[in-house]
Amino acid sequence: MIPSASDLLHKEEPQKVFKLGTIADGKVIFNGEESASEKNYPRLGSYTPANGDRVMLAKIAGTYIILGKVMK
Repeated sequence: MIPSASDLLHKEEPQKVFKLGTIADGKVIFNGEESASEKNYPRLGSYTPANGDRVMLAKIAGTYIILGKVMK
């Protein structure tokens, strides 16, 4: 079926499940933002935050959880 113009105009953007950020003083600065989030995000037990870490976060149940450090 070919979508109508109305279908194309009212199509919702898919929500992003993952985000990247940097740890600064125990907080997350999300990519594209200049200041750290006020919220303390939960993390997996295998990750210990350190200033300057690049981290990947996943959106779960309306909040983000730090999955771990992104390594090169």
